[in-house]
Amino acid sequence: MEFKFTDPVTDFSSGLQVLQDYHQDFLARGEHLIILAKHIKQQGMNEDLANQCMEMYCHYSHATHLHHKDEEEALFPLLINQSSLVLGMIERLMLDHEEIEASWDTLSTRLSNPEQITNFDHFLQLSIEFEKILREHLTREDEDFSPQIKKILTTKQIKQAGEKMSALRHLTV
Repeated sequence: MEFKFTDPVTDFSSGLQVLQDYHQDFLARGEHLIILAKHIKQQGMNEDLANQCMEMYCHYSHATHLHHKDEEEALFPLLINQSSLVLGMIERLMLDHEEIEASWDTLSTRLSNPEQITNFDHFLQLSIEFEKILREHLTREDEDFSPQIKKILTTKQIKQAGEKMSALRHLTV
């Protein structure tokens, strides 16, 4: 079986919409990750669940990295010379990125080698921790950060951010 990443975004005309589409994808996949981990705990590992682990690994390995690059390289630079409130928010989000990556590193070694998942309780705990860290980060972005930047960014800048995000994937808008 071949595992291939499919970007959850096909339209890069708005950088803010790209971020929102990723957020929706992460929230849905996070729910699926927890369900998967619970099934593994209940049933033990089997071929279908191992394939789901590999699919999850493939998606998150690409999506998390791309999403952070989208923010760090396409969006945050547009906001650097704004208020100290926005700068503080960016610093917090960058710290979140580090925490998410650290949690992902621990979980990804299991997902990428599902046959080595033998402590099902620990795997469930790692999955819950990763999902929680990511969900809290997305909530912080959606409820605190996004309303602030929508007041600041122009339509042109939002379009530029989307173009940069497309370029990060070697696509053209």
